[in-house]
Amino acid sequence: MIFIQPCRIRWLLLAAVIACAPALAIVHGKAVNQPRFMDDFPWAVAVENPVTGGVCSGVLIAPRYVLTAGHCTSANKRVLVGNTSRRRARSVEVAEAFRHPGYSRETHQFDVGLLRLAETLDIEPLPLISRSEYLLLIKEGAAASVMGWGKRPDSGFSDRLVLASIRLRELGTSGTQLVYRDRGGPCGGDSGGPLVVAGLDGQSVLLGVASVTDGNLCATGGGFAVYTSVAAVRDFISAKVPDLP
Repeated sequence: MIFIQPCRIRWLLLAAVIACAPALAIVHGKAVNQPRFMDDFPWAVAVENPVTGGVCSGVLIAPRYVLTAGHCTSANKRVLVGNTSRRRARSVEVAEAFRHPGYSRETHQFDVGLLRLAETLDIEPLPLISRSEYLLLIKEGAAASVMGWGKRPDSGFSDRLVLASIRLRELGTSGTQLVYRDRGGPCGGDSGGPLVVAGLDGQSVLLGVASVTDGNLCATGGGFAVYTSVAAVRDFISAKVPDLP
């Protein structure tokens, strides 16, 4: 793992690009069909605001809890489950929302939140990465996957889940953030979407959730992406989720 200190120049440049970047779906990603979705990603969910039409992404981490970005955690949300297509997915109401108390709109630190669902889902949740897995597996150039229902170039938010395989190049940390540079990554609407790696047993585990999604990666088709590390906010998650796997 390469640890980086906050770099004011880098973050100022990133912020400048964020302000003018177009919102696209997962960069260099491909839409996931329903059989692949059910086999590999049943825990992936879309988070919608039916009033504004806004879309975020998220991940089921327990039978009644969805993990997403802090800036996606607000009232009047619903969760779409069980289908790669948002139009065909089942809508589940949100009973309660929790945003990390340390969340900052300015720095994007602690950009994570939880949605407690109004019903228990019969879907296998995605486990969080363990400390041992984090220390052993998360290294420069490690393989990972990112996904979400972000905006398409010409047709609004994607109806189907979009997936990209990436490498965690130029990997670094800044507070609760994981930063990498690659050709694939999140854009607008992919906020809260999962960053997934293979655990020690070869099964998928959750490494992070998408935080800064409209950066230079979206504008140029390659660049830096910022995710909130679940390892850095594990105490918050554990305190709120009683049946965390």
